[in-house]
Amino acid sequence: MSRSGFTACAGGRGVRRLSAGEPRLYAGDREGFREPMSDLRPLIRSVPPENLSLELADGGHPTYRSRQLSRWLFDTGAMNWDEMSNLPARLRDELAGRYELQGLAPGERLVGQDRTRKFLFHLRDGATVESVLIPMEQHATFCISTQVGCTMACRFCATARGGLERNLVAGEIIEQVLHLRADLAAHPVVEHGARQFNVVLMGMGEPLDNWSEVVTALAWFIARDGLAMSARRIQVSTCAPRGGLELLHDYPHPIGLTISLGGTTDAERRAVMPVAARQPLSVTLAAAERYARRSKRIVTLAYVLIDGVTDRPEQAHRLVALVRRRPFKVNLIPLNEFEEGRLAAAGDSAVQEFQSILAEAGVPVFVRVSGGRDIGAACGQLRRRRRDRLRRGKAAKNQRSRDNGSA
Repeated sequence: MSRSGFTACAGGRGVRRLSAGEPRLYAGDREGFREPMSDLRPLIRSVPPENLSLELADGGHPTYRSRQLSRWLFDTGAMNWDEMSNLPARLRDELAGRYELQGLAPGERLVGQDRTRKFLFHLRDGATVESVLIPMEQHATFCISTQVGCTMACRFCATARGGLERNLVAGEIIEQVLHLRADLAAHPVVEHGARQFNVVLMGMGEPLDNWSEVVTALAWFIARDGLAMSARRIQVSTCAPRGGLELLHDYPHPIGLTISLGGTTDAERRAVMPVAARQPLSVTLAAAERYARRSKRIVTLAYVLIDGVTDRPEQAHRLVALVRRRPFKVNLIPLNEFEEGRLAAAGDSAVQEFQSILAEAGVPVFVRVSGGRDIGAACGQLRRRRRDRLRRGKAAKNQRSRDNGSA
């Protein structure tokens, strides 16, 4: 019997209680099922780097075993304990008894016309989460989720429509990167050669709302025995909820920071980003400026352009006043529409005029068009479509049952 963490259930019938030694199944298409996370063994990749080596040492294992284990977990990306052939069977059995190795299983994989790849993963408790592989000009960028859902209620985000189900644990965040790395190795972007990928925490969820787990994931991203990434290849994207940016002030690594603005005044921001706007915009930008100067990195301000809401020339002039001569650059992002008739992307002429006003004032400004529009690659769209599809199927099934009962 394999010691794999869990495996697909035939027919997508869900999760049942397992006998000792059986591989765990994931909940498949059983929408709404949630196995309590307290009933599951922790993921070994959720253990911080320093704790993992100490745990093995406390168990009487030589120091080099920690390095061997880390290579399997991060270099190889092993998802089965039996793959770890240079670890003693006793150590593998000990680890398998305390930890699970696999925290998510691949579900859907879509590829857009622009070669953007969208992934939907099933978690052990039946929840689903999304990741995106974006082929940039010179490298691939992995867009990773940090929560199942989100509490921030931003009007332009599909994830926010369903609220927050739970935080991801560090191992689930890390595994997204491992799966995307494996997909990139199997289907490389030829023109990138051997260039390293970037990671942006810009998927489902608010990273600063799950900081304790995000910090552990970042530690393994950067650790020599982990993914050994440069901090400059990692970006945290946040809407800067109240007090959130303070968490970064003592963080030792110069990771990149992107802040979603949603407006140029507190009132505008409240209309679009009601939770994040509980903190005044002036406080948010002051904290961002402090981080930029301490980390010696320009902070990116992401500004979503929504037709008739955030795309007016006077808003562009106010944005100039907010950011000019500060360590910021601005990314203008035309809305990636996800609900017909509710909000629309700004038109091309409005985008060009907005960009021109900022550029002529000396503000570094770029237009970033969301990739994978034909496959719903923006945050939460694939998960939302899947949930709606399952609900429609369930409603149709119930209707057939009622019709048969009345026949």
